[in-house]
Amino acid sequence: MTDSIFQIKGLSFAYRRQVIYEQANLTLTAPGVYGLIGPNGSGKSTLFNLITRLLRPAKGMILLDGAGLTPSRVFASVAYAQDSSVLYPYLTGRDHLRFVARQHGAAAEKIAKLSDELEVTDFIDRGVARLSLGQKQRLLIALALVPESRLLLMDEPLNGLDPDSVIIIRDLLAEFKTSDQIVIVSSHNLDELDKVTDQLIFKVDHGLSLETAAEGAEARYAELYRHPRKKLVRHG
Repeated sequence: MTDSIFQIKGLSFAYRRQVIYEQANLTLTAPGVYGLIGPNGSGKSTLFNLITRLLRPAKGMILLDGAGLTPSRVFASVAYAQDSSVLYPYLTGRDHLRFVARQHGAAAEKIAKLSDELEVTDFIDRGVARLSLGQKQRLLIALALVPESRLLLMDEPLNGLDPDSVIIIRDLLAEFKTSDQIVIVSSHNLDELDKVTDQLIFKVDHGLSLETAAEGAEARYAELYRHPRKKLVRHG
């Protein structure tokens, strides 16, 4: 028996000789929403790809409910809302949803329910190439919600959205705060992240730091990553 739901132990990974993670550790003991924060290029998407085994670490273990995440366990227990590059432009939203539902044995009624909740019904039969960024993001999240997952990863779900899409996704994330899932959301939209959680995972150096940021994500981000600007010296 383990007290942790999700755990990263001694994770090391480098890309083209650049160290991204070195003996990184993280333990999440309670379900809910966690924000994943770090500067561009720091390794947030890389972490999600390591968790889902799209990348293999040089060292370390990633555990869910005390057991290692094998490919079969990732398929059964982890959902991953990636960026829109994983969508097929010549297929419709319904084509994507039906395919994922078949793979996971989900009922057709679930597609209808998710389509209503995420307000994708109006464009579900439109080709992905014709969708806006916000519509693609809502479709990606609907796809990630088709399986019954223990761990849900969401990579920049709030990136570049119109106001309606932001509200829809924000409300959805708020619902996850009382679910039995662990939801990890990477985002640069720190104001929106503050509205759904104060449990934040910061990518610091080559490791991970879990904090409760009561003062807000932006203030803590500034402390960790922003360097004071040098004052200009005027001559003459």
